[in-house]
Amino acid sequence: MPVEKNMDFAEFFRYIQGVIREKIKREIDDEDMKYALEGGKMLRPAMLILSFKACNGKDEYYDNALESAMGIELAHSASLIHDDIMDGDDERRGKPSLHIIKGIGSAILVGHRMISKAFRISVNHGMENAKIFLDTWDKSLMGQLKDIDFTAHLKDILNGKKPEELVKEYFRIIEMKTASLFATACRAGAIEAKAPLEVRDLMEEYGRRVGIAYQLADDLVDIANGKFEEGIIMPIIRAFGDNVNEDLIEQIKKDGNKILEEALRRNGLDLREMYMNEIKKQIMEANELADSPLIADSPYKKLLKEAPIYIVNAMIKNIKMVM
Repeated sequence: MPVEKNMDFAEFFRYIQGVIREKIKREIDDEDMKYALEGGKMLRPAMLILSFKACNGKDEYYDNALESAMGIELAHSASLIHDDIMDGDDERRGKPSLHIIKGIGSAILVGHRMISKAFRISVNHGMENAKIFLDTWDKSLMGQLKDIDFTAHLKDILNGKKPEELVKEYFRIIEMKTASLFATACRAGAIEAKAPLEVRDLMEEYGRRVGIAYQLADDLVDIANGKFEEGIIMPIIRAFGDNVNEDLIEQIKKDGNKILEEALRRNGLDLREMYMNEIKKQIMEANELADSPLIADSPYKKLLKEAPIYIVNAMIKNIKMVM
């Protein structure tokens, strides 16, 4: 896959999106799986291929990297099928969720079949690939379990748990449910490139930082749109500290965005700026890792530095923001 010297990440991303979609079209026969995969951004597969190329992956291994990238997308899309069922979401990627058109039982089983296919790909690509697949899937599930137990977090606030511990817990959930898959995609790309262990470790940490930035941006968009979900823990703690009671929680549920922004403003803070500062920290860490001498100079090294900002901007443009 040739990349011109002046190609930016947006061009690279569009190219890889097309390549992965064509591979799915050729190799996935099941119509329900195709439906679940249709419309995906292919962000995690793109990060896998970028990692592969940045690690000087040879052309002879490129098809394996593409198959691994397809496996990442299968697993991610399967998790979305199950998320939609748990959350009661009727729409995904601009069309009815799979469980709406096929029923809950069938949708659950389709998701399991997609996970099985993704795991089979990882096993065929060696034990390290299989191990990181299983470890990541377990982390993602544990993160999701913690995430859906949001009521328990509110009880912790009301029962006097230290605010800083709750913020740490919020970041742990981000790392488990979202950043782990980005980290695995980037490590898998390095594995497929036959990169040394220290480079694999570096790319995994790079992916983790990108994933955290992505989820922070996603949470910022949710809060700006008035959604009362896990991401609201951080602004609640920064705004009110220990002074949280059941009445306040009920008010935030009704008009959370306005109440939080006013409370933060009284403390000299701004909701969007607070999130943007956290996002910038993660992007800076990712860029420092991408700049490592362990990664050879190439057009792909430049794209590693561009990717985090592009990914965040694609998210926060929905609330008319830009890095």
